[in-house]
Amino acid sequence: MSLSPAPQAASPQPIWGDPAARFYARGMDRSDYGTQASAALLAALGRPASLLDLGAGAGHPVLGWVAPAAPWLAVEPSRYLRARLGRLSRTSHPGLRPIDAPWQELPPIPPVDVALAANTSGPLEAAEQLLGLMRFYATRAVAWIVPAQRGPKRWCLSGALPAHLHREEERPAVTAVLAALGPRHQPSRSALFPWSFSARFGTRGEAFAHCAMQLRLAADDERRAALEEHLRIALKPLPDGGLELSAPKLSALLIWDLA
Repeated sequence: MSLSPAPQAASPQPIWGDPAARFYARGMDRSDYGTQASAALLAALGRPASLLDLGAGAGHPVLGWVAPAAPWLAVEPSRYLRARLGRLSRTSHPGLRPIDAPWQELPPIPPVDVALAANTSGPLEAAEQLLGLMRFYATRAVAWIVPAQRGPKRWCLSGALPAHLHREEERPAVTAVLAALGPRHQPSRSALFPWSFSARFGTRGEAFAHCAMQLRLAADDERRAALEEHLRIALKPLPDGGLELSAPKLSALLIWDLA
């Protein structure tokens, strides 16, 4: 059974290219995000009978939560991340169905037990529209995972840098989300869980190049020397000869009980 068209959502954001998606997914593989998120979801909601996962990424927060055979509609516009989801559907989670779409252009789908959005741009840029969309399809509960750390949020490793380097607004994203929703749309309950994002680099120069690109540093930017000096301290050697850079995170799990 399919529902009639859902409420109109905001315009889609640019889709990650393969290199950016690969960097994100490999960092998530190294991090404890999947373990911490799955535990928080399981404690809050039990195992979902069926799931709509908007902006599914590579599935990290869901793998330890949803039962392998349970219907899992994983909406992901990135080709690289969708390919990783496809491999999961052929191995550990036969109930997984990758869907090629941004959450703003969701095709008609059947109703689900739980709708989830984990670290998508929707909570930050179109909070009310995303909540309406998830409530439209979910029958039992809606769950969001939103950045809650007091610190930067624009890219995965910005929290590994001091404020004078990243120059981002540091208010917790969850504060902005709850303010955007207003008093009528506040969650039924919430929980916090810490984790860290970690990326491996082959050399110090590779780490510097990545951070400089993300910071959009020009050749004459005064921050280049400060970034190089900070990385001398922040990069940790790995047994295989590589280097690791980690950013501490805190996430808020917001739950709307519908049933």
